[in-house]
Amino acid sequence: MANTSLTTHDTPLHEFYASCPEGFEAALADELRGMGLRQVRPLKGRVAFAGSPIDAERACLWSRLASRIFVVLGRFACADAEDLYEATRSIAWERILRAGATIAVTARGTNDELRNSHFAALRVKDALCDRMLEVEGRRPSVDTDDPDARISLTLRGDRACIQLDLSGDPLFKRLPREATRTHAAHVLCPDYAALACAQGNWQEICSAALTNTKDATRDENTAASADGSVPANGSVPADGSALAGPTAERPALTLPVMIDACCAGGGVVLEAASILADRAPGLERRNWGFQSWSEHDASAWRELLDEADRRAELAKGRVARIVASDPSGDAVACARRILKAAGLADRVIFAQPDLDKISRKLMMPACCGGEPRGFVFLDTTETAISKMSRVLDLAAILHAGACGADPVRTMLSTMPTVALTRDDLLIRTLGEPVRSLRVMPNNEEAELAVFSAATGAITAEGDEVAAEGSTPAEDVVESDVAPSPATTLIDLGDGKPCPVLIPESEQFARRLRKVAKLRRKWAQREGITCYRVYDADLPDYSAAIDLYEGSAATPGRWLVIAEYAAPREVDPALAEARLLDILTLAPRILQVDPDNVFAKARIRSRGGSQYGKQAGGSNPSRGGKPRGGRGGSTPANRPGQGAGSGTPSDIRTRRLPLIEEGGLTFAVNFNDYLDTGIFLDHRITRGLVRECARGKRFFLNLFAYTGTATCYAADAGVEETVTVDLSNTYLDWAERNMEQNGFVGPDHHYVRADVMSWIRDMRQTRNRWDLIFCDPPTFSNSSKMGHRTWDVQRDHVELLVGLSRLLSREGEAIFSCNLRTFRPDIEELARAGVVLTDITDETIPEDFARNKKIHHCYLVRRYTSEEAMRRIGMSEETIRDRTRELRENSRRHPR
Repeated sequence: MANTSLTTHDTPLHEFYASCPEGFEAALADELRGMGLRQVRPLKGRVAFAGSPIDAERACLWSRLASRIFVVLGRFACADAEDLYEATRSIAWERILRAGATIAVTARGTNDELRNSHFAALRVKDALCDRMLEVEGRRPSVDTDDPDARISLTLRGDRACIQLDLSGDPLFKRLPREATRTHAAHVLCPDYAALACAQGNWQEICSAALTNTKDATRDENTAASADGSVPANGSVPADGSALAGPTAERPALTLPVMIDACCAGGGVVLEAASILADRAPGLERRNWGFQSWSEHDASAWRELLDEADRRAELAKGRVARIVASDPSGDAVACARRILKAAGLADRVIFAQPDLDKISRKLMMPACCGGEPRGFVFLDTTETAISKMSRVLDLAAILHAGACGADPVRTMLSTMPTVALTRDDLLIRTLGEPVRSLRVMPNNEEAELAVFSAATGAITAEGDEVAAEGSTPAEDVVESDVAPSPATTLIDLGDGKPCPVLIPESEQFARRLRKVAKLRRKWAQREGITCYRVYDADLPDYSAAIDLYEGSAATPGRWLVIAEYAAPREVDPALAEARLLDILTLAPRILQVDPDNVFAKARIRSRGGSQYGKQAGGSNPSRGGKPRGGRGGSTPANRPGQGAGSGTPSDIRTRRLPLIEEGGLTFAVNFNDYLDTGIFLDHRITRGLVRECARGKRFFLNLFAYTGTATCYAADAGVEETVTVDLSNTYLDWAERNMEQNGFVGPDHHYVRADVMSWIRDMRQTRNRWDLIFCDPPTFSNSSKMGHRTWDVQRDHVELLVGLSRLLSREGEAIFSCNLRTFRPDIEELARAGVVLTDITDETIPEDFARNKKIHHCYLVRRYTSEEAMRRIGMSEETIRDRTRELRENSRRHPR
């Protein structure tokens, strides 16, 4: 067996270490030093320290940055399984573990002989149990789910280390239960939130906060330690300051100020409020790993808890301002709920994301005259792209502040900005950060950057944190470049300069102003209220901008901005900056409230849906069953069958914006789907449906989406309509649109079905229609279709031949699709007696004239095969061959 060198429990100072994510090491080392711990050494992914058991327990109670606290039980050479077993068995486990404690053993790392971590953990468990059986006459029980003692083995080459986890559950598991619910917004993990606060020196600032009881906290602490001694339990203030003696110079009182300009679910303001309240992060926890350690002193631990209670009580008088804001109302509501659940709602003030409104919340009472100190924080890692421009604008304004008569803005100019981000947009907005850390929140790469105050560099203490050699060089990035905002101000003609990230965006602004003026005049002339304003007029600003104006029932203006995918050679960061400039400029130029701007990305969804996200399911009051009449009924349409049938749809009862087109009213939804509920490029096509439907009796809408074409046909006076779609949500939406326009009754049917299967079923009935409108998706692999998929280029012949068989003798169909490269198989269709007439050019509206391939549109008519083939110019010989083929098939398969 290899020689062993064990650290036993007789050693005066125990060896401990606190584990942490990479990038935390310097801040965690400072935190542990602030607790009075000794021999603090930052390493990669952990910080080592030495001390007594109560020192480690204090770290468990007060550390905001550590993931776990471990006591090292032994280090030894370990070449193989025998070395591991013997060294583990030589540890005096009977003197380490509390009697009756259950155990679990884990292992990390491998070497040439121990290549399976599960096997290594098993050998440690066997050695421990054998030792306990030999010495105590009993084996400890193993509980892998909820053990009293968690023992871990670390293997690095031929060296091994065994340690006991003193924390139990990870220390960062301290969010209120409200934050873990599925409806909650993005909530930053507490340890990452604490790291952000550490970068803004929040702990130090709060420790010197003035109070509304004339600084009673500081006076009591000073009196309690007049001799300069440390209390009997070894505790020191968690802010890191030594307890002052009678002659010590007190630091100046401060007025802590923290602004979270993009609070998301409230993770950072929750942590900041907890620090301000001097609340020990582990105070509410009842189960700890060290309770299974024989050296745990329950009375000393109780003293620690009592001290924590006293500190929290004394901190109640602290005067400070924590202001939270977010462009998302849902995020603010989530943050409010979480703060209330944590009992810290009174510590945080919420404000609209506007400088004037935030400034009003920051106004302080004329009290003790403390020096305002603090920082601004932003977390843009989960910010929706449509909200990003507002966040960046606010960040730039808060960071710049202003000198002069306004004391709040002057204060802002002295505060650094701390930001958690995954791109360079904030650098473009605020300039180069003075330092940054590479971190991994939610296991995704991000950067925690610190931007110096507008009136000068950040505090010396902050620079010292960055200068610590304890953080690995690859995790810290420091800049010698003088910070300077990278935004450009452009004139939009309204007297209010607008900041943009890309100087070339001024060209886009000029172009948008010009086309918006032309489109507005055209729309007023044509009586159109919803139209496309801009359609990638400038190649570098490749996006479509649609303007929607609400009806009298729901007045308002909305913008939908859809970004076209940038070519691969374009820098993604540059493309994102351009899009953000579009989102900043468009509402200003088009006079739309920024809250009414919605950004879309046109990508194929994983489910293969034509319309993007599918929300909801069938209405349980009707399941998937058609309402009689010509819609027919098949076993596949029984209630309760089909995907999503158990989820009620709320589309018929939700309050949605209403828009008008062609004298009809339609509900639109800007939030939940890729498309809004109406295809603006089909404006003329819907008018054609109305013209063709005049004097007709029966109308069929296939792949009906929200039933807008059905409304046009009903408005033309058809006697009966059938609307078919695979989604119950869209059928509910179609029914809502019909009812909204007064088209109700038993003659309007809504059928949930796979269109291709439904057509085959209807061909076996006598149901026929005078006019059919069909606008299928380009592609679909929806699970509701079973094992088959849909591709419009591959399957259009089968579709068009099938629907042509559902036409009455004089009937016709209108077929449309939006596949840019669509090429109908004219000859194959003609052989089946179907003739297409291309009317695409006649159906492209003026506002879509730049994109002639936005859709293809055809009239579909049925003839005999011979007549159809002659109409498209096929040779007589080919026609005769086809005639003979049909006669032969007729003889073989007589009806």
